[in-house]
Amino acid sequence: MKLKIFFAAILLITIKSYTQNLTEKDFKKAEKSLLLETDKTKKALLLNRLAHYYIVRNESVQDIEISSRLNSQSFEIGKQLGSKDIIAASMHIDGQIAKRRKNKELAAILKNKALVYSKQNGLKNREAEIYKDMAFDFPSEDLINREKYIRKAISLFKEQHNLPAEGDTYYCLARFYEETPDSILKYTQKAIEIKKRLKNAEFYKEYTLVVRAYLARGKIKEALAYALQADLNAEDSDASPIWRSSIYNQLAITYEKLNIQEKALFFYRKAVTISRKSKNSTNLEAIQFNLAKYLYFHKQFDEALAVMKDIKFYDGKDCKIRYQATYMLLYCKLKQYKTAKIYFKQLLQCDIMDLREKQAANTAIAQYLLMTGQATKSYPYIQKLKEQAITEKNDKNLLEAERAFFSADSAVGNCAGALEHFKKYKSLNDSIFNNVNSQQYNDLQLKYETEKKDKNIIVLKQQSEIQKQVIRKAEILRYLLIAGFGMMVLFITLLYNRSRLKQRAQNKINEQNDQLKILLSEKEWLIKEIHHRVKNNLQIVISLLNTQSEYLDNEYALAAIQNSQNRMYAMSLIHQKLYQSDDLAMIDMAWYIKELVSYLKECFSTDQKINYKLDTECVELDVTQAVPLGLILNEAVSNAIKYAFNHTDNGQITIELGKQNNENYRLVIKDNGVGLSEEFELKGQDSFGMNLMKGLANQINGTLEIQNIDGLTIMITFRKRGGLI
Repeated sequence: MKLKIFFAAILLITIKSYTQNLTEKDFKKAEKSLLLETDKTKKALLLNRLAHYYIVRNESVQDIEISSRLNSQSFEIGKQLGSKDIIAASMHIDGQIAKRRKNKELAAILKNKALVYSKQNGLKNREAEIYKDMAFDFPSEDLINREKYIRKAISLFKEQHNLPAEGDTYYCLARFYEETPDSILKYTQKAIEIKKRLKNAEFYKEYTLVVRAYLARGKIKEALAYALQADLNAEDSDASPIWRSSIYNQLAITYEKLNIQEKALFFYRKAVTISRKSKNSTNLEAIQFNLAKYLYFHKQFDEALAVMKDIKFYDGKDCKIRYQATYMLLYCKLKQYKTAKIYFKQLLQCDIMDLREKQAANTAIAQYLLMTGQATKSYPYIQKLKEQAITEKNDKNLLEAERAFFSADSAVGNCAGALEHFKKYKSLNDSIFNNVNSQQYNDLQLKYETEKKDKNIIVLKQQSEIQKQVIRKAEILRYLLIAGFGMMVLFITLLYNRSRLKQRAQNKINEQNDQLKILLSEKEWLIKEIHHRVKNNLQIVISLLNTQSEYLDNEYALAAIQNSQNRMYAMSLIHQKLYQSDDLAMIDMAWYIKELVSYLKECFSTDQKINYKLDTECVELDVTQAVPLGLILNEAVSNAIKYAFNHTDNGQITIELGKQNNENYRLVIKDNGVGLSEEFELKGQDSFGMNLMKGLANQINGTLEIQNIDGLTIMITFRKRGGLI
């Protein structure tokens, strides 16, 4: 019974481990990478892998929701990139999420949709993965459809020369043959052969299936050999806690069958300890139950009951045959018959269809009746046990049935029947025990322990060599530190003498520097004050012009005054920047252009929606160049706002300033408006604004160019004074 329970538990464990692409370390690494990843394709793949990790882990409802959110992000990026493989993978995970939410019909629809999409787009590997996943959607008894879908996956992987996936799929196929050890061995061997071709030395998953097959065959020696190899291989491969605990569980079962109780109990306890680290409730539950059964059979009833109560999965209400049977037997052994009777009544009311559960229930009921003095009522249940054991050719269960018949006959006083059943029990027990060759098992154990010791010796040698290197480096470092300390003392002495000589000269220099600083500070204050007053004077003129404009009705006169105000603001802005900054000589033109454009936007508050695009490099100019360029910029932008767009809503003014080559800089002001009229270009008419820009360009020794194509473009090319940036 215990072996059957273990097989069911290990199937659930291996299904989860098979589909889980990421280990815990890989998962943490992928999460960190996701935060830093900028490439959309790589980000989508990371999102997809993390979504798959959460849906496979499925430790809580929150895991399913996280998986759904990550998968939605991956799907959206896949659509943006037009990546069919990412889209197909996300569609597949949608189906898996629906299955975890217990919506089997929706899961089937979504997975079929993903399958059709993969076929239509020639995504053979993705198609194979979906087939392999869908094989697990069929119940365990529907082996025909399970194998059909798995073989489709194998065929597609072979076609794509995807050896790693092909090997995993053979391993998956082997797990389906729970009752057929020969098939388990056949397909597991194929998976191992493929791994060897790929030079992949991780065989512990396959070895656990081989152990399972040999235990089912009753070949305990072979099972122990592979269980020990699985443990060694898992240690070399840094297997996850869930796998290590499963292997320890196998070792415990195998040692228990060999009647090596000390090692069986050791590995059961070790399996429970490691399983707690895995945080997998299904795995932990199976191993705890095995430990409780072991303790029960070895008369450690209090500890067995404590282990059963520690199992979080069972709430004591539903028909969980193995739990109810175990609780009932434990309470009987502890002479708590009233409590045991509660579980006895529950068992009688359960509608049991599964043969294994029937065997467990009949065994427990028969034992309960025998222990509570109702031996006569136990015969029908013992007979059912015997018939099932004969049908299944299970000598161990038949042994238990004969022992139960012996106990029942002894209780009712049927001495002849009791003697006959005891003889059969003794004969079966001797037959089973004689199949064990203790010397061979001792050899296996010795080989296993020797290999572990050899590995420990190698590790110790490596640690010793590392320690020697550390000591050697420490000695070298010590000598270097001593030599360095001596050199440092000599150097400090020389520095001290040198510093005393310099100190006197430095004191004189400091006095002179202090005087120069005072003079420089006064000069800077005066220059800032000049700039401040110039700026204030220009602001006064602007205010006077503003006041004068209130008494004018002439449109052209008002426009002339506004233009003059704008030109003066352009100059005052430069003086304002100079007296506010620490650098009294240079103007940051990127800042200046931004501030001036902002001012002009406020001055010409029209209903038009004009977009201003500034593309300026960090160029610093002195006042003699900044002022003319500011006036040119004011003139060009003002004219563009007033005349270029004819009240349209899609106007754009672009201002660019940057270096052209090693010597020249260029200021460009362009708009996408109506431009100049053809008559203006042909006749060469000049306006005050044009004349002003030409004169200002000449003032800085620059050239003015005007292009009247798709709007108006004004370019001033000049050489910066005072060197290059």
